[in-house]
Amino acid sequence: MAQSAFMAAAESVLFEMAVGNVRSLPLGFAEKATEIARQTSGRLLFEIRLDGDAHYQRVAAISYARGEIGILVLDKDGASVRSSIAGGGFASFIEPLECWSNLPLRDQANNDIRGHAILFIAALRNAGCAPLR
Repeated sequence: MAQSAFMAAAESVLFEMAVGNVRSLPLGFAEKATEIARQTSGRLLFEIRLDGDAHYQRVAAISYARGEIGILVLDKDGASVRSSIAGGGFASFIEPLECWSNLPLRDQANNDIRGHAILFIAALRNAGCAPLR
């Protein structure tokens, strides 16, 4: 059990280090999320737009082997990328966003994901996942 907690903490540290390394690169948000996933051996689950959120315009989620989820959000001003680590308890919120993200563009245009995105961000905020409070 202690080793598992240590490994989860190590993934969290690696995630935050990668965010720090990529934050200042001249890349768009989607490219930053992809690069962070690559650097940390994570899997980018989705990168979507948050229409209607008062504070953020985009969100991305990266999954890790131990069940942790790295969350990235782009502030409304488009200048700041914030990050946090969430546990695996958000699967029911993540699944529809990941499925939508894997659809062909034509099918994405025909399926509204805003409700699921709003619920995901609300669940993160309710769980106290900084910086999404």
